[in-house]
Amino acid sequence: QLHYCCNPHLVVQLHGAHYPTLVDLPLRMSRFLAVTAALASGAVGKEFLAVSDWVGLIEGAECSSAGGITCEWRGAWRHFKFPSGEFTVSRQVSVPAHTIIEGNANPNGNDKTKAPDYSSQTVFVASGGLSDSNACYCQNLERSWEPLSPSNPYHCQDLTNEQVKSLRKGFLMYSNTIVKNIAFQGKDTLRPFDNGALCGGGVFETPGCVHNQCLFPHLKTGDGKPVTNVSIENVRLNDYLDDPELASQLAVWVAQTSDTETPTSEVHVKNLVAMFLHADGINFHGFVRNAIVDDSYIQNTGDDIYAVWGSNFDSKGIVFQNSVAVDAGRARQNHYGSCVAVYGATEATFRNLTCFAPEQNTVDCYDAKDDGDTCNGCLGIIKESFDADYSNSVFTFTGNKFYSLKRTETNGRQIYDLTNPQNIGRPEVCNNEWTRGGLRIIED
Repeated sequence: QLHYCCNPHLVVQLHGAHYPTLVDLPLRMSRFLAVTAALASGAVGKEFLAVSDWVGLIEGAECSSAGGITCEWRGAWRHFKFPSGEFTVSRQVSVPAHTIIEGNANPNGNDKTKAPDYSSQTVFVASGGLSDSNACYCQNLERSWEPLSPSNPYHCQDLTNEQVKSLRKGFLMYSNTIVKNIAFQGKDTLRPFDNGALCGGGVFETPGCVHNQCLFPHLKTGDGKPVTNVSIENVRLNDYLDDPELASQLAVWVAQTSDTETPTSEVHVKNLVAMFLHADGINFHGFVRNAIVDDSYIQNTGDDIYAVWGSNFDSKGIVFQNSVAVDAGRARQNHYGSCVAVYGATEATFRNLTCFAPEQNTVDCYDAKDDGDTCNGCLGIIKESFDADYSNSVFTFTGNKFYSLKRTETNGRQIYDLTNPQNIGRPEVCNNEWTRGGLRIIED
């Protein structure tokens, strides 16, 4: 079984062979025939087949090259460069400390809404996805907003770390790691009930607790410890297969850890594009310091797009800037979601963001308080849930734009017209919950 299958032009790049008749065939058949022809001709040898274990290359300690993937030592860092083509992701792949994964080219152009020519891209594709809404995912309570009781049990209590790894297909980033110039395609068709209160499922995650409040110490991703110096740059998510049902849960999930004294820090996300997600866009959860999101574009999510979920931790130095958010909550019919959401933190800045929002859902928002302002009632919302503490908090909103969304839907596909935007006329920031003082919101 090949975990990697090249596009029709990759064999030319690697082996000098040429198969002109492949260009006109459907994409997946052409990839299959290219590999078959190359194998038959002898142009591809054992080194090419060795790339079926590309995960082993990354998770190992050596700097080995195989099948068009090259590795070079750069000081203490291993720098893997992947060719264009398709690589299967069957589970969460650990990216060890001092590792760089670099694809063939930046998949995002000046118009981030436009898909690239994928024949020149490095694409990681999930081998399968979640389609069972009752799947055991987090071990959350059935109604997470109520206490444990005989009538409100945990959704499940037999989740294992191996199951978690299998469900969360993507990359687990340790300290001093970089992923750049790649595309990723998830294959989840829904957000399971057990992930309703969100515990992860990001294409990119950092180690931490599986449960969002660390209630089960044995359940953790990786070693579960805080990390520092993580970079995610020039990545594109969930438009490779052009299927309106297939996506990942989130783009980036920084997990809470059981270490209450050490933050996960220096997480840098730049030029990330996500075209469809079942849950949040980017969520910094738990104790986080000095994290920045810049020059990114996220649309069509099932929840908040840019979120800080610090609860009662001293999370600060968090910046979201120069980025676009479109249609928060659409994947769950606008039942919950905002372009920006805060669930506890000490300090964060939201600068030069552009938010395109649909009509506020005042009828059946999952959180119906204040006419459903958590359903796109504001550009940014400050929430008191999840033990959020704002007794000494400062949030800065500056240079942001809040526009009405023009949207149509065809065969399940969302079609957005972002030209000639019109001001939406709703508040930039809503804080209708925290009344205990100490919170400062700076707006320009």
